[in-house]
Amino acid sequence: MLRVIVESASGIPKKKIGNPDPIATVLFRGEKKKTKAINNDLNPVWNEVLEFDLKGSPLDASSYIDVIVKDYETIGKHKFIGSAKISLRDLASSQVKSLPSKNVPLINEKQQNVGATINLAIGYESPSSPDLNDHTNVNVSYTEAGDNEEEDETQDAMDGAGQVGSSGMLPSPDQPGKPTQKFHRLSRKRHKVLGNKPQDFQIRVRVIEGRQLPGNNIKPVVKMFFYNVNMLPSELFDESISLRVYDSFSLRADSLMGEFKLDVGYIYNEPGHSVMRKWLLLSDLEESSTGARGYLKVSIIIVSTGDDPPSERRELSEEQDDIESNLLVPAGVTMRWVTLSLKVFRAEDMPQMDDAFVQTVKQVFGGDGDKKNLVDPYLEVSFAGKKLCTKIIEKNANPEWNQVISLQVKVRKMHVAAYHHLNYTMFPSMCERIKLTMYDWDRLSKDDAIGTTFLNLSKMSCSGGEIEVNPSASDGGFLPAFGPCYVNLYGSPREFTGLPDPYEELNFGNGEGVAYRGRVLVELSTQVDGKVDKNVDDICSDDVLVAQKYQRRRKYSLCAVFHSACMLQEPGEPIQFEVSMGNYGNKLDSTCKPLASTTQYSFAVFDGNHYYYLPWADTKPVVILTSYWEDISHRLDAVNVLLFIVDQLESHLTSLKKEIQVKVSEAQLTEVLLRLLKHLIENINNLQLPALEGRHNITALDLQIKSLREAALVSIRAAAYQMAEETLDVKSVVGDIEEWLERIKLLADEAQNSMPDVIIWMLRGEKRVAYARVPVHQILYSNYSEQACGKHCGKTQTVFMQYPMDKNKGVKIPVQLRINMWLGLSAYEKKFNSFSEGNFSVYAEMYENQAQVFGKWGTTGLVGRHKFSDVTGKVKLKQERFLPPRGWEWEGDWFVDPERCLLTEADAGHTEFIDEVFQNETRFPGGEWKPAAEPYTDVNGEKAQSPEEFECPPGWNWEDVWSFDSDQAVDEKGWEYGVIIPPDDKPKSWVAAEKMYHNHRRKRLKRKRRKISDKVTATEKREPGEGWEYSSLIGWKFHRKERSSDTFRRRRWRRKMVPSDCIGASAIFRLEGALGVDVDEKASKTDAAKPFGANTPTVSCHFTRFYLYHLRVYVYQGRNLCAMDKDSFSDPYAHVSFLHVSKTTEVIRTTLNPTWDQTLIFEDIEIFGDPQTIELNPPNVVFELYDSDQVVLYSFNLGTLESPFGRFIKIH
Repeated sequence: MLRVIVESASGIPKKKIGNPDPIATVLFRGEKKKTKAINNDLNPVWNEVLEFDLKGSPLDASSYIDVIVKDYETIGKHKFIGSAKISLRDLASSQVKSLPSKNVPLINEKQQNVGATINLAIGYESPSSPDLNDHTNVNVSYTEAGDNEEEDETQDAMDGAGQVGSSGMLPSPDQPGKPTQKFHRLSRKRHKVLGNKPQDFQIRVRVIEGRQLPGNNIKPVVKMFFYNVNMLPSELFDESISLRVYDSFSLRADSLMGEFKLDVGYIYNEPGHSVMRKWLLLSDLEESSTGARGYLKVSIIIVSTGDDPPSERRELSEEQDDIESNLLVPAGVTMRWVTLSLKVFRAEDMPQMDDAFVQTVKQVFGGDGDKKNLVDPYLEVSFAGKKLCTKIIEKNANPEWNQVISLQVKVRKMHVAAYHHLNYTMFPSMCERIKLTMYDWDRLSKDDAIGTTFLNLSKMSCSGGEIEVNPSASDGGFLPAFGPCYVNLYGSPREFTGLPDPYEELNFGNGEGVAYRGRVLVELSTQVDGKVDKNVDDICSDDVLVAQKYQRRRKYSLCAVFHSACMLQEPGEPIQFEVSMGNYGNKLDSTCKPLASTTQYSFAVFDGNHYYYLPWADTKPVVILTSYWEDISHRLDAVNVLLFIVDQLESHLTSLKKEIQVKVSEAQLTEVLLRLLKHLIENINNLQLPALEGRHNITALDLQIKSLREAALVSIRAAAYQMAEETLDVKSVVGDIEEWLERIKLLADEAQNSMPDVIIWMLRGEKRVAYARVPVHQILYSNYSEQACGKHCGKTQTVFMQYPMDKNKGVKIPVQLRINMWLGLSAYEKKFNSFSEGNFSVYAEMYENQAQVFGKWGTTGLVGRHKFSDVTGKVKLKQERFLPPRGWEWEGDWFVDPERCLLTEADAGHTEFIDEVFQNETRFPGGEWKPAAEPYTDVNGEKAQSPEEFECPPGWNWEDVWSFDSDQAVDEKGWEYGVIIPPDDKPKSWVAAEKMYHNHRRKRLKRKRRKISDKVTATEKREPGEGWEYSSLIGWKFHRKERSSDTFRRRRWRRKMVPSDCIGASAIFRLEGALGVDVDEKASKTDAAKPFGANTPTVSCHFTRFYLYHLRVYVYQGRNLCAMDKDSFSDPYAHVSFLHVSKTTEVIRTTLNPTWDQTLIFEDIEIFGDPQTIELNPPNVVFELYDSDQVVLYSFNLGTLESPFGRFIKIH
């Protein structure tokens, strides 16, 4: 019995007049059944059950149902709306009892989506007789074998179980590829009657995509044989179409990579006389044992006179491409079933997905008000167009499913020596990635995606042909295996950003995720020719217990010292950096202990040319994290050892190529080559991969990967010995060395990396602006060997941050960071002392706030602020409630220490500056103009100083006197006019012409000043005063000197902490937990501390000495630049940036080949740190080309990054 539950439809298109009356019809094996009509509804709900009697004939792989939705008409023919064809292959091939079909799109007669969807549920009860596994005396409909009607040819075509259009039935295990029963052809579906005379036909072929073509560095081309023909239909249908893929780079006669042939008659008998978006398995027709030669996705249409070609319907995404049901294989090729079993144990750190407003509504209506676990997660697994899901676990951020999901795929059956113990099997299949997407189930709306990750089968399997090892070896390849191991999910920022989420696509794996979104513990295994009772089943308790040993955690410590932040283009609000690893360090996360994971806020300073930078000077901000993860050092140590070999080989190969370019003698080239081979052989001999014995969390993949890596290195070493002994042309072996390099890089790719990336965020105010992801293996310390440490462990590196979902693909750089990071097990914390530079200082800090009321400063006028608070002013603090963390003690008492980075003036970094003030006058309409109540204001209408009260700061000189601005929309005396309408206190708009109704006018007064010396301001002694910083209003930018318009002030109090025992710089890793929160007021804890994080100590690194460097950049010429102007030319100029200094070349007009011939001199650049360390890891010189235009001043053209290759000149 087949039951079809027609539930509902949505998005039915409107009629020109009124709404349709939808009625649904289901067709199965020629039998038609209808639902009732729903009157005047665009989203009808039927909920009707339609039953079809199978009459003892079970479903097969070609079974399907047609669903047609029409507009019911009382008189006349019902009007067609849309239809859908649903395959019942999953019900036929497995013992699944039901098949939910949700949001199935409806298409029109032209195969175009009408925008409507229908929801069905299909149930299947297999008839008791005949048995599905007993195929004798069963008439099988075979309508896709070709155009030949002879029964003996049909039998020959069916000898291969994987022929074109096969019904998906597998041969019996005892006689692979030879069905015991005889297939009888039933009557073919009749199409339009074609006359027995020559007719015009057109064969259209579209090649869409290719995958897994053999070879490296290939450039494939496809040769297609298609025709505009005029011939007898019977003759045309006996012809075949051949599709061949060639390597255009190959000069050999055997450059054919793969071929596929299919009959024209087979295509013409398909619906619409077409094969739409089908995958073809390419093979070598002359040598069937060579295996698959790749896959080709094509659409082929045969059009005769009077036919309308069908339109092509594309998949919405790659994951929706049902590859298995759209795969055509050549006759004689045998396919076999392979089952991928994915065990899903548990997940953790699922983020909150529901909006607080929705939760409030639930509370109002009596719903559950638990805010701690606002997530109902389930995992969706997608592979080859199939999707399966785990069960839903409600209101749990750390769910446990303990379920196994079985995915069956077909792979080609062939003989491979590596798989002799598995019988003939070829793997991987055409689909390489299993997509894992975590969803939050929602009762009211669509489910929200939490995060996505992928399991790449090519990284966890081996076909056995990658390595040239002993041919008698039996372990050259292995089937996919993975885990048990955690995989990390990434997506949009964790905090709720409102609806719609601008970064929602990141949660589906479209683009690089910008935030950690949780992790899932999974295990993957592969079985050949196995049957699966259920696609989703529970894991036995023994397997759950075995997975426990893979979840043991160890404590890790991370330190990041920020040396510089430059190339900022939008200064705006104060800037802060946050470093997180998983949930640890996220300032808005409440599940982990508070950590010193953020830098202090700083205002950006202009560099005098183009960019801004943060003025950290000799006091560098430091962030500290402690976190808990699995110890996978045996995997990451091996990765770093291999990457060390890669770096060494790459460096020598670059030197060899340079020598070839400058055309040195053959003897010198041979010497460089021999030196390269010597270092490579020594590295392979001396740098052993970590042993796996004694590890508690070793997986099957760990053992296979280690054997694979060792065999590959032995093979490369043997080839290097042979190359060193033979007398060869040096230029001819460069390609072989490059191939070694690529092989080692592939070996260094670790699939089972359960430690999440370190994510650095730049926050402007409280808004996340730019991010950078740093893989942990690059900064991880190892006690195994020096080469097993990360490339950037304890070293200062340059990090270019990027915007989330950057549509310009990195054209604009948000900020350039120089940062030193060290990550290691807590047991190795003391090793950090040898990597650290400078002196670390730890302080507790809080701010004292006051407001001015009736000319007196005090606490009575504080609105929304506390007497003592954190830097945001929203978390209430008290001195007596501060307690140092365990292992730390106070040194001295509280003292006032202003934050210099927040007190930068507007003219900081500028060599020229224009002071401005607005003169205001008012009148009654038609009256005389008189000075306003506030005669002088700033651009926002706030009270400001009069021109006479402005003083020229030390180190500056006035360039001219006060004058009005005549370059704006003003009258001849500089006035602009407006109307004040109460309750507003200033006009909303300004005009240049005076009218009778205008009651307010203003004039912009300006005065230019120039900086005369940096030394004057550098040696200027600032008056300590009382340490107050002032602001006109709460939330506005602070300044150092008090002004008459100021109504709010604050000052920073600090108290130093020192470790109780002398253990060096590593003591900073003991700063876990908050220093102090006001526990007297409950509201302060629950409302203020939650969104802004608890108060944590501030850590900084102080350098006592700096060095002055001198840099010269010679910019000569450019060639073939992009044309940015309408006249097909550009006006190029270059920005060259080095740390906190940038220079600009002159503009060369109307050219694409500019010659600047200009030297940019960077003098007296202050760099803190050891010169030898800086020489090993120098800062980058950033070179950017722009087009100067009168309208668009800066049109980005090109950017390059270079490290200074010459030696720095340091001035002590």
